[in-house]
Parts: sequence; C-alpha cells; structure tokens
Amino acid sequence: MADTAALPPGPDAPPRAVARALRLIALHPSVRAVESAHSAETGLTTATVRIDANLPARWRVRGWADNGVRAEEAVTFVFSATYPLREPYVHLREDFDRSHPHLQPRGPAHPPEPCLLLGSVRELLRSRGIVGFVEQVADWIERAALVRLNDPSRGWEVTRRDEIDDLAILDTAWVRALPGRDAGCDGYIAVYAAVSAADRPESYRLIVSTHRHGLTDGDCRWRSKANSETERCGDALALIAWSGRAPSGGPFVAGEYLPESVVDVASLHARATVLGCGEQLRAKLGLLQSRLRDKGSDVPHPVLVILLARRPYDVAGANSPIEICPYLIEVRGKDDLGPASGKPVRLVAPLEQVSADLMRLASGEEAGAGPASWTLLGCGSVGSKIATHMARSGRGPSVLIDRGGMRPHNYARHALFPTSRAEQLQSADKAPLLGKSLVEFKGAIGTATTDIVARLADPATAADAFQSDAAFVVNATGSLAVREALCLQHVMATRPRVVETCLLGAGRIACMAVEGPGANPSLGDIAAEAYRALSADIATSTIVFGPDAAARQIAIGQGCSSLTFPMTDAHLSAMTAPMATVLGKLHAGGLPMAGGELLIGLGAEDGLGQSWTRAAIEPWTVVREASAGEPGIRVSPRVDAEIAREVAARPGSETGGIILGRYSDVTDSFHVVDTLPAPPDSRFSPEEFVLGVEGLPERLQDLVERSGGSLYPLGTWHNHLVTSGPSHKDMATALRLAVEQAFPLLMLIHTPGGYRFLVVEATAGPSGSTPSREAA
Repeated sequence: MADTAALPPGPDAPPRAVARALRLIALHPSVRAVESAHSAETGLTTATVRIDANLPARWRVRGWADNGVRAEEAVTFVFSATYPLREPYVHLREDFDRSHPHLQPRGPAHPPEPCLLLGSVRELLRSRGIVGFVEQVADWIERAALVRLNDPSRGWEVTRRDEIDDLAILDTAWVRALPGRDAGCDGYIAVYAAVSAADRPESYRLIVSTHRHGLTDGDCRWRSKANSETERCGDALALIAWSGRAPSGGPFVAGEYLPESVVDVASLHARATVLGCGEQLRAKLGLLQSRLRDKGSDVPHPVLVILLARRPYDVAGANSPIEICPYLIEVRGKDDLGPASGKPVRLVAPLEQVSADLMRLASGEEAGAGPASWTLLGCGSVGSKIATHMARSGRGPSVLIDRGGMRPHNYARHALFPTSRAEQLQSADKAPLLGKSLVEFKGAIGTATTDIVARLADPATAADAFQSDAAFVVNATGSLAVREALCLQHVMATRPRVVETCLLGAGRIACMAVEGPGANPSLGDIAAEAYRALSADIATSTIVFGPDAAARQIAIGQGCSSLTFPMTDAHLSAMTAPMATVLGKLHAGGLPMAGGELLIGLGAEDGLGQSWTRAAIEPWTVVREASAGEPGIRVSPRVDAEIAREVAARPGSETGGIILGRYSDVTDSFHVVDTLPAPPDSRFSPEEFVLGVEGLPERLQDLVERSGGSLYPLGTWHNHLVTSGPSHKDMATALRLAVEQAFPLLMLIHTPGGYRFLVVEATAGPSGSTPSREAA
C-alpha cells in the first residue's frame, strides 16, 4: 500500500473522479507508490503506479525475475476527461519484454500494453470499479513474472488481435486442416469490402472461400467496383502458408511465444521463416510479384496472407494446435513483395464464418460432427420461430415444407422481415423465403411448396414425402388435417417420428407432443391426452375451449380465409422459445425411447410468466391396427389400468362403464383416453352387466362442454369372466346404441385372454337404419 498519492495542487489538479481513483489505487495492497500529473491543456491525467510483482524470495533480493519483470513495475495509467465512463489507458515501460503473451499487438511504435482480460475492460471498470481494475493489472504483472500468462491447461494464448478493424472471415476448421506432412503455401479465392470513414482509415472485411486460386496471369486481374463514396468491393487473393517436418522428422513446432512485430513485407517474411514456412511463402509472393509487374490499379487490392503456426499444444478455444495468424498487403501493381521490402503490412483479426459449429459453440454446446437432419412442416409464425431458434443454435432444419405464401399480416409475427413492397404482392412462398434466410446458418436447405395432406393421402407419393435419413419431423402447421394425414397407417409405416408444436387459446397455451418409437403413442394418442389434460383444468379449459376462444379472431382482409388471432410477436416468441429449447435438447440427445412426451405451457395473462408441465406418455395398448375396412382401436395405459382395477374390485362379476376419447374418420381409429364409472343404478352380476343411466346425460354433457367437443363418449366397456367374444346381448345392445351415434360405436370387452371388441355403425338414419357390425 502506498503511503501517499502525490496530487499536484492548485488549478492543475485532476477532476474529482480521477483524484478519487488515484486515492483508491494508492490504497491497494500491491501498490507501492503513485505519482501523477494533470494537463489542463489536454485534460489528461498521467499517473505512474508502482506495483509489487510479488516475486519469490530468490528473485526479490536481486530485484527482477529471470524474464526481466522487476520487483516493482512502473505502470502508466492515463485518465482522460471522460473518466469514469471511459477506462484509463494502461501501458508498461518501453523496455518491457514484448515476448510475453497477452500483450496487445500495437507494434514497436507504441509502448507495451497488457491485455487484461478476455472481454471489455470498460465493463470491468463499471462492474468492479477502479479497485477491481487495478487488481487485474496487479494480477497480470504477477502472472507475467511467474511465466503463467500462457497456461497449458487453458490452451496456447494466441497473439492478440483485439480492436483491429481489418477482418478475415473464414472456416477455421477447414483452414486448420490444410497442413500436411510437408510445408506448403496455396492461394484461395477471396472477396472483400473496403469501407472508409472520416475519423479512421479505410478498413477491409474479407471472406475466404475454399476454392483454389491459380495465380495465373488471368487470375490476378482483379475486379473492383465502388458501391458508394465510402465503400468498394472486389476480388481478392488469400495465401495460406504452413510448416511441415522438422529436421528430426517430426512436425515443425513453433514453441516460442513471440511479440507481434510484423509491420512490413520484410518482417512478414521473417515471421514466416520463424514459423517454418518462409520458403513456401517467398515462392508464392515472388510469383504474385511477377504477375503484377505489368499491371496497375487506381485503387489498392488486398492480399491476405495467413501463416499457420503449429504450437506445442492446442490453442485456447480450439481443439487444434494450429494458430491462425493473418496479415494484409495492399497491392496496386509493380509491388515489391520480396524479403527486403518495406511495403507496409497490416494486422488482420480472424473471425469464424457463420456455421453450425459456431452457432453451437455460441449456444454453449460443443462443436463436432453435424447433427442429424430433420424436416419442418409449416413455415408460419410458430414454425418460422422454431426454425430460426434451432438454426441459431446450430441445429437448423434440412427441409422446409409449406404450401402457403407470405401475406402482409404474416409479418406481424413471422421470423422473416419484408425487404420490399414487392414481397407484399403475395407471390412469395413461405418455405423458399424462410429457407433463403436460414441458408447461411446451415448450407443447402431443401424446400417444398406442396399440399402435404394430398401427398400423404396417396400411398404412391407418401413413401418419399420425407427424407429417409431425417431424425424426426416437426409439425408446426397447427392443422388437424395434417396431423390426421401423418397418422394414416401407410404413412406411419415409412415416415420418421413426429414432434408436434402448436399454440392454442389465442396463444395463451403452448402444446408440444413427442411421438413414441414406432408411432406408439402416436400423434392421435397424444392429442387425446392433451385434450384430456386441458379440459381437466378449469383455467386451461376456459382459455382453449371456452365461448370467448373463437370470438378473439380478427379480420385481416375479406373472406372466410382471412381470420387470425390477435397476438403480439413478443408473446408468440415467448411461448415458442421454450418449445425450441426442448426441441434442441431432443435433437442433441435423441427422442425418448420408452414412449412419448406431452408438454403444456400456460402463459400469464399479463405476459410476465409461464408455467409448464411435462408428462411422459407410455405406449398405448393397440387392440387392433387400422387396416382396409377394419377400424383401429388404441387404449391409453390409464384406461387399461382403470379397467383392470374395476374388474379386480368385483371378482366373479361383470362390470363396466363408459369409454371416452376421439374417433378419427381419416385413419378409422378409436383413441380411448378416459372412462366414466358406471352410474349408481347399474346392475352387476356373473351373468351380465347392465349400464345404468342415473346422472349419465349430465356428466356426458359436462365432459363435452369442458373439452369443447374434442372428447366425447365412444361407447361402453364391460368384462367377461372367461375369454370370449361379444355375446348376442352385446350385439343387440350395440345395434340399439349405434343408431344414435354420428360415428361408429365401440364396445370394448375385457377378458382374461385380452381385449375383445364390437364395432357397430348405423349406415342410414335412425328410422329404418341398417347397422354394420364387426366383432372380434
């Protein structure tokens, strides 16, 4: 801790905020002295802060470490008039060893400047104050003395390229894979944009392709054009050089950390030699010089030179020992690119191009092998949000399917933005437009503008409706018809598993269904489970099925197809994001193998919260698969267990009740999801079960109203004490009931040998009806 902080008196005193900072710096336990001077003319306050490097005893006696760090390092803090909004500029003494890692690449014309942290120093100052700031400086000095700035456990620290305006965007995995056994240097095609501003020199942004540049005379006739007074673009060349084998026979390793001292072509050649690729770069730059000998240009063209340095261990933040070191030379023709050239060279910051790996890393996941493909059905509001969320996490769809076109009102909640008035002419299709916006995240994306219901309905076209390697299909259409088509027997036999996402109740309810393996439970099964869960809760039942649900529709044009629900984009995004989060985890870890899942989210009325439930849906009992002329019968595990309990509760007697659920006339399938117990006036005996009627109409009416008609009685169930099919009395009862039902009646019979059933349907009106029946 310093005894005093020397502050100049009188009019040359620094601002109060700076004076306060100097006082706090002097109180830091690692600070031995603070000397400062303020310039009224420039508004700058320059302070020399003497920091104890905390050297080990054997070095402290002599006053310096083996690498030259002194026991007390004089560090300069320069405060501007904008402090504390802006951090002080910090630099070390001029003769400080520049071979330390974590030094900013300012070049020999600037004093050494420590890189204090991976992030914003300005935010460090705002979050931890000047005390935290000087703590970071003191820690840097101590780590430098102990040679711990480059920690192998954290990876090789790359040469800093912070706050550099020239940028190279490239596929770093591809670049790092270029070095082989032998040293080399190859040219690759690049494009650039150069932007100038009044307050800074022209800067470049280059994108490097994986296509080779031949460096022929024709290849080196680069084109450029001016987009505006401040921007131009054109073709460019990228030279990538790497080392090969060392004299020992092993790979050449650049194991010494060197300061970034490249300022001209001569020092670029020297650096390439140190990194083991000097001859290769010299040959390529010599060839380029010969190509440019007879050429001239009014504007400079950038040549990007990337030196690949093989380090002793993986560089920080990468699973590779290859460090990417880019530089830029501006050429006009007749340029001297030889080993003694003083032609200026600029430092370039390498940036990873947009890719699935980068998106996964930015999302907190590991990069690696590309994840499995999946298909999105429905590119509307919900579908586009899910596709965008997934693409931004490196898990975007491979195929998009939607038959609809973008309409003006779609932009209120769609992930896409209108780029021009022309798009509102309603001629652009959703799938291609969304695919175009996502292509940079994933690469090629297949799109189809097709009526998926019609395609699935025809067995000839349904077989190849989806990619054979797709891990799953996401149905975000919100269409009941699409769901039913996906559940057709010939479709389920060939398609991947399906995950369904939708919003209900004007967006207050989000529902996500994950189909089980082998489509068991199927989408139809889980839909019945969802309707049961929603109708069982008064709050969700009112939102989804209540009388106000349909009244919330608004008109956005004329005609019956011009209805939508009023909902903000923020609300839709908030309800869709959790489904995308779950989908991303399912995509990474795989769909559940023990069954399916049902997720239901309820958004708060004021939009400031959500509550979610997640339930595993076990495989259903398939009494019979639907086939030509034979209806399918699917029973939920809950119903199966309830029936078994009721039978066990009345040993030696027949019992029964009402079965509830849904019947699909598209798939010709019953989905039995619930039961009602027998009314109190029912009769139970070993010979027969007679269903009573006391209170039954009221209970059924309540069920239908609470579920908005999504669930209804399908028929009855009862048991037989021995394994047998429907009795004559069963058939007579079923025939009598069937004439009053708008769809087939199901009589489910529980026997010791498994379920038997009777399906009866009235094919004419109640009077003179001719029921058809099927028993098993």
